[in-house]
Amino acid sequence: MEIWKPDLIYKADLILGEGARWHAGWQKFLFVDIKGKLIGTCNPVNGKIATKKIGAMPGMLAPAWKDQLLVALQGKLALMNFETGKMQTLVKFNEDAQNRSNDGACDALGRLWVGTMHVNAKHGAGNLYCYDQNKLIKKIRGTNVSNGICWSPDYKTMYYIDSFSYQIKAFDYDLATGNINNEQIVVQITETNTLADGMCIDTEGMLWVAMWGGSCVNRYNPLTGECIGKIEVNAPHVTSCAFGGEHMNQMLITTAKDGLSTEALRLHPHSGSLFSVKLKVTGLPAAPWKTQP
Repeated sequence: MEIWKPDLIYKADLILGEGARWHAGWQKFLFVDIKGKLIGTCNPVNGKIATKKIGAMPGMLAPAWKDQLLVALQGKLALMNFETGKMQTLVKFNEDAQNRSNDGACDALGRLWVGTMHVNAKHGAGNLYCYDQNKLIKKIRGTNVSNGICWSPDYKTMYYIDSFSYQIKAFDYDLATGNINNEQIVVQITETNTLADGMCIDTEGMLWVAMWGGSCVNRYNPLTGECIGKIEVNAPHVTSCAFGGEHMNQMLITTAKDGLSTEALRLHPHSGSLFSVKLKVTGLPAAPWKTQP
């Protein structure tokens, strides 16, 4: 198994750092602090950070167009102008008021896939949606904590994590229609007190998965289920990861302080920070949301 050690790119104080994405147009990484109600960008060349506080918990971000970001919030999807902070509501979720958005991503045609979850991670309270043609379509019902959506390089397979199922699932994906079928388990998470969280994929088709409680990002072969690599992170709660940078071989890793004891925070003072590592493999930039209202 290959092992990597990341660098601390920014010593942040994020409560629940999440949502790492590469914005190809801006040449910057995106990230969020869900519980800190913060949206940020990170320049991979100099590590410069820009952040905006918002009024609701952001679950994920996707590039949209020009100066806009698509933001999944508690109760709704919205467009945000990052410079001004102005929000435009696109659609509201018809769900329990205690539900919030969590991880998501856009496919190659710009459809948004996004999950919801109860703020206290109540099992079975969430759903996985596809937002297409200005409509929210419920694709998987009764999810626990939706995380880690990505597609194979040929877009014929969608990978999906529901953290409390302790699995990574694969679905046959029809890019033309956005339909999923033939659900199968490709990876079992067997480590004690460890959850699979955010996920991205490299151009070789290998999955990179942030491990909450595991202090690492694992690289899995979805054809065998084997863990074939590990980025060891000096923070227990590793939440998301994304390829980016000029050559698409730099990975941003987000972490969280949330859920850690005083002693754990003393032992791991960089919890809630951003990490970066250069890899020999490359990834793909986050596909932008392409449906204009």
